[in-house]
Amino acid sequence: PAIARLALGAIMLPHGAQHALGMFGGYGFSATRTWMTDTLGFPAPLAALAIVIELIAPILLIVGLGGRVAAA
Repeated sequence: PAIARLALGAIMLPHGAQHALGMFGGYGFSATRTWMTDTLGFPAPLAALAIVIELIAPILLIVGLGGRVAAA
């Protein structure tokens, strides 16, 4: 389970960094939120929450805290 947790966290962290921080060729927080609201039709607060969770959940998985919460 620890190896799976670390592998998933290592895969998901760059994805969250793309959306939230604009790293690894991503567009950053505002552009991603605009895309989610305009293209996907998400409400702006939920889009912002999703972007933040995409960044925080992999960190929690790697550290070993909140695995069940991050999986939800």
